[in-house]
Amino acid sequence: MTSTKVQQAVLFLLIFYFILADVILSPFYPQFFSKVFGVEDLEFTALYIFIARLTVVISVPIWGILSKRFEVKHLIYTGQWISAVMLLCMAISQHEIQFMIFTVLLLIGKSSLILIYPLLIQLNEEKKRTRVVGMYHMVFHAAVITGTLTGAWIIALEQPLYLFIGLAAIELLLWFTAFVTLRYLNTHTTSLPKVKQGFTRKHGFILAGIGVILLLFHTANNMIRPYFTLYTMNEFQLSSFEGSLLFMMPSAMAIFAFPFIQKGWCKHRAPLIFTVTLAVLAFTLIVQGLTDQLIWLWASRIVYGFCLIISQAALELTIFNRSTNHVQVYAAASMFQNAGLLIAPLAASSTAAAFTLASPLTGAGILCVTAVMVALFTFNMSTKTEKNKAA
Repeated sequence: MTSTKVQQAVLFLLIFYFILADVILSPFYPQFFSKVFGVEDLEFTALYIFIARLTVVISVPIWGILSKRFEVKHLIYTGQWISAVMLLCMAISQHEIQFMIFTVLLLIGKSSLILIYPLLIQLNEEKKRTRVVGMYHMVFHAAVITGTLTGAWIIALEQPLYLFIGLAAIELLLWFTAFVTLRYLNTHTTSLPKVKQGFTRKHGFILAGIGVILLLFHTANNMIRPYFTLYTMNEFQLSSFEGSLLFMMPSAMAIFAFPFIQKGWCKHRAPLIFTVTLAVLAFTLIVQGLTDQLIWLWASRIVYGFCLIISQAALELTIFNRSTNHVQVYAAASMFQNAGLLIAPLAASSTAAAFTLASPLTGAGILCVTAVMVALFTFNMSTKTEKNKAA
């Protein structure tokens, strides 16, 4: 029988591959569509990203609902096979519309892998939960760095579509590995407890508040991405490599933040830690958008990256600690997260077009300030509700 450590290592490996495959071409879509299909229209790239993210927004809750009836590992296996077939289809796509259709079908399958993270939370007792959250963010950002660096090499290939044949082969290899190591693992989701006193209006406000916080948080921290390297190159005369280093700094900071998360910084009083670090995020984002000094840009980027990881871990612990069925709750939370990812590029393009390339940064800072106010109100109401329940 496979040990628990090996099983969880395989689950983290699946997460790494999932993130790596997702980001490997994301910074280079305009170049990819131009080189492979001769599409020069940047609006097609925007449409492609929008449809891809909309697909995930719709698919994740469906996988969450299916997890009530089927074991999570079986849903993951299904998603892996869908992904492998669609990756092969993408490799032989004849035009960009065909490629987009296969991408939508691919993402329907790949969305099942989002269930892995809450499954890991559910498989570990509460005292180990902080370590799992910290490990997840380290793996996530290591995959982002690896994917970004690999993508630059992939786009230089004579036939970039061959990439998808390799990804399909890796997908099948990972399916076999998961099938062998997880066959004795029970991945049925925990039944939700019955609420004896009914669902009050205050509970509804708290859930809505957390949803708004997730939406604002992920919109703010993703709307700064599309034009950041262009902003640094234009305003600070940096090279594309130097701009890329600044761009990847938050992901690199995940490695330094992991020990602090593992020690339990976020375990106790997670809502307070989230609110404080979110306020720091707002400040550093505004500094990044307003400064004309490179040293301040670097410094604010480093602090921003560290606080981003801490705040995201604290927010997720806040959500997990208030639920019993982590898979289905995280699937619902992912809907708000992906809605933020959906809105972010639209918010970035509209603010950059209306003002300057620095505007997405200051706009993101304002969104974080708004999220701080919503968090203060929501967590205060939640505390009062828990005190009344205890009384």
